[in-house]
Amino acid sequence: DAADPASAPLARAFLSAAAAKPPQLLPADTAPVAQRLFLEFPGSDEAPPRAKGKGEDAAGQENGGIKEAVQKFEGEAIEALERKEVAFRLIVQMLGGEGGLEADKVAKVRNAAAWQVRSLTDFLKIRKRDWKEQGAQLRVRINTKLSCCQAAVVVLVRSVSVLDADSKASKDMLQQTLAWFIEATKSCILSSWRKLKICEELFCTLLNGISQITVSRGGQLLPVLLIPLKPLVVSTCSQADMTGCSPGALFEAVVKLSCEIIEFGWTKDRALVDTFIMRLAAYVRERNDYEEEDGKGKDTVPVMRLNVVRLLAELCVCLKRWEVVDMILPLFIEHLEEGDASSPSLLRLKLLDAISRVACLGFEKSYRESVVLMTRSYLDKVKAVGAAENNTLPSEATAERTETLPAGFLLVASNLTSTKLRSDYRHRLLSLCSDVGLAAESKSGRSGADLMGPLLPAVAEICSDFDPVSSVEPSLLKLFRNLWFYIVLFGLAPPIQNNQASTKPVSTPLNTGESCVALQAVAGPYMWNSQWSVAVQRIAQGSPPLVVSSVKWLEDELELNALHNPGSRRGNGDEKAAVGQRTALSAALGGRVEVAAMSTISGVKATYLLAVAFLEILRFSGSGGILSATLNKSNSSFGCVFEYLLTPNLTPAVTQCLTAVVHRAFETMLSWLEERTSDIGEESNVRESVLSVHAGFLIKSMSQRDEHVRDLSVKLLTQLKEKFPQVLWNSSCLDLLLISVHNELTSGPVSDPAWVATIRSLYQKIAREWITSALSYAPCTTQGLIQ
Repeated sequence: DAADPASAPLARAFLSAAAAKPPQLLPADTAPVAQRLFLEFPGSDEAPPRAKGKGEDAAGQENGGIKEAVQKFEGEAIEALERKEVAFRLIVQMLGGEGGLEADKVAKVRNAAAWQVRSLTDFLKIRKRDWKEQGAQLRVRINTKLSCCQAAVVVLVRSVSVLDADSKASKDMLQQTLAWFIEATKSCILSSWRKLKICEELFCTLLNGISQITVSRGGQLLPVLLIPLKPLVVSTCSQADMTGCSPGALFEAVVKLSCEIIEFGWTKDRALVDTFIMRLAAYVRERNDYEEEDGKGKDTVPVMRLNVVRLLAELCVCLKRWEVVDMILPLFIEHLEEGDASSPSLLRLKLLDAISRVACLGFEKSYRESVVLMTRSYLDKVKAVGAAENNTLPSEATAERTETLPAGFLLVASNLTSTKLRSDYRHRLLSLCSDVGLAAESKSGRSGADLMGPLLPAVAEICSDFDPVSSVEPSLLKLFRNLWFYIVLFGLAPPIQNNQASTKPVSTPLNTGESCVALQAVAGPYMWNSQWSVAVQRIAQGSPPLVVSSVKWLEDELELNALHNPGSRRGNGDEKAAVGQRTALSAALGGRVEVAAMSTISGVKATYLLAVAFLEILRFSGSGGILSATLNKSNSSFGCVFEYLLTPNLTPAVTQCLTAVVHRAFETMLSWLEERTSDIGEESNVRESVLSVHAGFLIKSMSQRDEHVRDLSVKLLTQLKEKFPQVLWNSSCLDLLLISVHNELTSGPVSDPAWVATIRSLYQKIAREWITSALSYAPCTTQGLIQ
């Protein structure tokens, strides 16, 4: 009402701010404010016509109708629409409660809001080219009109909530409002303006209103809503611009509404809800099973099916009900195995992504069905690579093997929380890796790494919480052994060779392709996806020691031979391949193994020992050799690497190799500590903690019955003291050493006084040397610790 035109912008800004966050009105102020606001709604004494249901396309189809609609809407002043919006937002505060509006005024504002909502259908049908206004002027009109309608929706929801719940007129008004909202939401979906932010916000407001109205009457309106809700969902899913990685606000709002209505109706009318879900799921099964109102031509059906699959998966994830999963998942699996999604296609990729999301929920039955199908599908794709060597595989088949299934495996590994299911999934993934490795052995070129590499991130994730020093079943241990066997065979591990010169000559170096590939895996550069390298590093932290059968080395030799495909060019009978593996092993161990001893090791045993070297060296390079997953305890990785030396009946050549692995692991640990000598603060504390843990383990290992392990522990501890003398005045290490001198030593089931005397004498000797060195470096600190 500003008389001065110059003050109009300021007045509009004030009203806009007041409408955005309406102030609380005193009861005495309600009537005069409402009287002024109602001046913005002339001619709203009558309600708009009822919704047309399926005939919403009847209005404005002819060219004349479009022109009339354009003239009508362009005749609305922008300022008048802005004032209506402000009035709607302010009046909402006056509906219901003490001092609220009288019934006739509530009806008047409800009619005004309903007229705005009803006008949406014709307004949103008008295409951009039909408007006389264009550019910024048209955009302002669109935004203002839709903002006004959004405010009107809020008014309608609030006004029907204050109606008498038991009257017939109230029930009719609720049903009519619901019909208006559904009609308006369909108009938003089909409109060319649906990508505008204000249109998305209006759509979400409409759906929130639908949900509030339905829930407000305790399930009475559920049958009224679910009948038109299915076509609304299908119409949303039929839009081609919702098939990308991010389907948009409209799709997400429909998912949210569907979840709310299903959750609400679950205890109110379960049969009705089940029917709604199954009718939606039917759109996945049959190519031509779609309603007349969706009739856009067959070309739109695939888009609709893709989005319905996504929506059903979202329902499963959001609702987290096994009953819903049991309704939907069998249709997915049936279509993947027997329907048109059994062959490579975009629909198949969407279904595979959907079942991986369902598997993450952790319902045992659906998890097993999903994972079995995923693992079988991956193995089939691996075998198809060789079978279709001379044929061009569809791009979807390649995407399934390299992207969709690996991403699904990783998703399941990241989201499973059940200890039982994680253990099962770990076993299944490792079994798949063994099968893939064996199948890949018969492939030519570098396909072995290409086929196994995509699985490694998922394996790393599922092994991230595995305790490598726990008791491991033999079957699982063999799967870990097979995994590392193939990781090494295919060159998937990051290089481990340091830059130091070898102390001994490499055994029979060859200039063969096999030798070059094996040496490159040891020395680098890395040839594969960097994510695979990171994954292998993580797998090393969660893998148990690859200790083979304690006595039957011959049996294990046969088992290792079985890891090679009979048609492989790297089989046990290929001596060139065996020499290549021995060459790589010698390089990985820094040339510490004598040539004569190395030449007695078979090709597969060399690959196994190379796998041990890679695993244990990477275990120390990742976190300085600390096993962080061991039940919240800091354990030294030397407990893993010493495990190999405690195996009975080792041949001299194998003993040399395993001892060399211990030295290489120790060197890796020293390098890790040296790289952090300049660290300060918390990082410095971490470094000293790592040093203390390893020193403590070596001190304890000096009481081992195995003389070789005992001597090795003394040698490594001496080197550690020389390299990092601060360990000498580390209180925990000194305490452990002094306590070990006086500890009661059990000689085992058979009394062995000589062994007890040897161990006690060794501890006394080391303790004297330790204290003497500590006093020479830090006399005051050491004397304080001893006291």
